[in-house]
Formats: sequence, C-alpha cells, structure tokens
Amino acid sequence: MRTIILSIAIRLLIPLFLFFSLYILFRGHNHPGGGFIGGLIGSIGFIFHAMVHGPQHTVNTFFRINFYGYQHQPTQSRSIYLMRMMRVNRWRKRKRHYLERRNRNRGLLHIEPIDLIAAGLFVATTSGMLGLFLQEPFMTARWVSFYLPFLGRLGTPLLFDTGVYLLVMGIVLKITFVMAEE
Repeated sequence: MRTIILSIAIRLLIPLFLFFSLYILFRGHNHPGGGFIGGLIGSIGFIFHAMVHGPQHTVNTFFRINFYGYQHQPTQSRSIYLMRMMRVNRWRKRKRHYLERRNRNRGLLHIEPIDLIAAGLFVATTSGMLGLFLQEPFMTARWVSFYLPFLGRLGTPLLFDTGVYLLVMGIVLKITFVMAEE
C-alpha cells in the first residue's frame, strides 16, 4: 500500500509516536504507564512504516546507524581509488572483489529486533541484580539522591522499565517483520 498521503503522514507521525512512548516510559515509574505500554506505542510508528514501505526499507531507514556524517559512504577510500587508477590492469578480479566487499559496510551498525530483545533482557536483569550486589533481595529499588526536572528521581525501577520497553519493542518488531515478509 504505497500512497503518498500515508507515506508523508507516517514520516511526520513516527517522531510523535516515539516522543509519546518515551513520555509514557519516563512517566511510568511514578504513575500508571511504563515500559510495556511505551514499547507498544513506540513500535506502532515502525509498524505503519513497514506497512507502507516494506520491512526491509524500515530496517534500512531506522535500524542501521551510519558512523559517518553523510548518507552514502563511498565503497572505496581515496587511496584505494588512486591505486586502482594507476594499476587497473594489474589487479585480478578476485582481489578487487575482496577489497570492495571489505569496504562496503564499513561504518554501519545493523540493529536487528533480536538485538533489542537481548538488550532489553540484559537491562531488566541488571536492574534486579543491583540489589543482590548490595546484599539486598532481588529487584530491590535503589534511587539516586538528586532530582531531575522532567524525569524525577532516577532509580532501578526506571532501569527495569527501560529494559521492558526495549524488550517489547523488539518482540513486536520481530513479529511484524516476519509476518510482513511472508
């Protein structure tokens, strides 16, 4: 379903969904809401984007981090390009293919939904283990002594909610991408 109106609306609504999901996440450790609802709301924008553009375009757009300042990294560095220009006929095809393949994905970090699931489980477990390291029961809440204006007091419940947020978002996106590809 590729309509211009829906694709423009989704481009405008994804930041709104993510902002609102982060608001629900940070609000949740003092009021109703939290990681589960925030993860569901945050994944709605990506689900709509996958419905409009396809799951592979969604992964390429949002879940690949480019460490360079511009969108398309050249496939070869300047020194390799100059060496090729000087000795074009001397290199064998196999070596060129190896160098192009080696430099193609330099600087890209691919984040899969399974990585979000693993990170969420790690963060949620770490928040519970903090109490064990301090000779307290598992999942004992620990709070910092300072207060942040928009977030309130930070502590292990917020860390647990962040883990649940990542876990729910990863599971929903994994299910959506698998179902959209079939």
